[in-house]
Amino acid sequence: MKTINNYKNVLILALIFLVSSCTNFDNLANDPNRATSVPPSILLTEVLTVMNNVGDEGPWSEAQRDNQFWAISFDYYGDQDYNWGSAPFRYTTMSNVIAMEKEAANLDTKNKYGALSKFFKAYFLDYMTKRMGDIPMSEALKANTPEKITQPKYDSQKAVYVEILSLLEASNTQITLAQKEVGTGNVEGDFLYKGDLSKWQKTINAFRLRVLIGLSKKTTEIDVVNQFNLIVSNPTKYPLMTGTSDNMLRHFADENGNQYVLNPSNYGFNRNRNILAGTYLDILKQNNDPRIYKIADPAQFYFNAADPLNLNAYIAANTGDDQGAMQVASDQGKFSYPNEKRYYSTFSGENYILIGYPEQEFGIAEAINRGWITGDAAANYNQGIRASMEFYSVSTSDINTFLASSNMVYKGNNALGLAQILNQKYVAFFQNSERESYFNYRRTGIPAFNVGPANNNGGKIPMRWKYPQSEFETNKANVNAALTSQYGGSDDINAKMWLLK
Repeated sequence: MKTINNYKNVLILALIFLVSSCTNFDNLANDPNRATSVPPSILLTEVLTVMNNVGDEGPWSEAQRDNQFWAISFDYYGDQDYNWGSAPFRYTTMSNVIAMEKEAANLDTKNKYGALSKFFKAYFLDYMTKRMGDIPMSEALKANTPEKITQPKYDSQKAVYVEILSLLEASNTQITLAQKEVGTGNVEGDFLYKGDLSKWQKTINAFRLRVLIGLSKKTTEIDVVNQFNLIVSNPTKYPLMTGTSDNMLRHFADENGNQYVLNPSNYGFNRNRNILAGTYLDILKQNNDPRIYKIADPAQFYFNAADPLNLNAYIAANTGDDQGAMQVASDQGKFSYPNEKRYYSTFSGENYILIGYPEQEFGIAEAINRGWITGDAAANYNQGIRASMEFYSVSTSDINTFLASSNMVYKGNNALGLAQILNQKYVAFFQNSERESYFNYRRTGIPAFNVGPANNNGGKIPMRWKYPQSEFETNKANVNAALTSQYGGSDDINAKMWLLK
């Protein structure tokens, strides 16, 4: 992305001021004298760059294999063994968020950067805690403050989510005030929404609904239901996304470092090892979903030119299948690959959704189904499907026919209706939104993820990631205390965190 590339050299200098080397978060500098040497716009660009780190969790990444959207047939390039290691902390980025907030405090009375910083703090706290469990929060990033805390304690996951929700409330309030003072623009360094604070506010509230839905098992411990109702019932105070134009998107282009991962230059490199996975593709087949023709090509072995729309020619690999057999079948043309025209014809590919309108609509439909709020779940469910299909340029007539089919008509506020919502939410997440499809599966069990001989985790889909190894080297007592209080002392990827109990 040109915006990122233009800032590249300046960002390096900025980070030199902020971080002396690759250190653990508790040793990161928190020196106001250093932070004020970096304009908040530069720091905002750096934060957004990390948030948009699509190499790690973007389209056709390892994360999207773990989401069971696609499978890899060549073990040399990766696997589907679910034997996960550690997840990353994001405290380096959060130090930049804090520096941005401090630097911007005097720019305008209501501090538009400060409003965004509260959202970023919530976003990255959520990123870390839902991957690992308890994390340092109240004592984090205080090595160079008067407290001089170099080994921060771990806060409970419940306390972290209370803080996340508080930050999002404060962010919404502050961004409302900022808009009154500076309008929707004048946020330099924002390559996502070009400084449009109205779109940022919608995203902040849509993200808050994501967090609240993720707390569906904790409605008796956190005020989830009332907060959800408060947001949905008061659009003046808590504006939400009104359509796909509000999606938080990462745009790709034919630029160094910003090319879509599947593109003409790597067609011969990965074309025949990227296979559509059954957990995803079979949902499309079962429902005669027109999106299948947009995202997949038929398996050549089964394709009949006289019957080009025959769904029987669309064959997925099971994520848990042995890769050797998968590779043989792939070489024989017996699997469906990503649609060549859509994914390999240009370097820009399709936009990547971080936080989107379809997810919001499915979340509202789920809340209605669960009885949290009143409303027409079918309307939100249908709107989520429609918005997802529009993302793939499915025709209006095909969308209407699909929504009217017996499989897709909403079955009511019951278990069947909930399964419909969750399955279609999973479909809409395809190659988007990092690992949100996995997190929804982990929370609900829908759709069922495939497990087979390729699984190297005792036939289980993990429940979490391990803590970074650096914690055991620099903050051993506190990380071990966190493991003892949560998981019986073991950094077990199959253990259930508070969020899931």
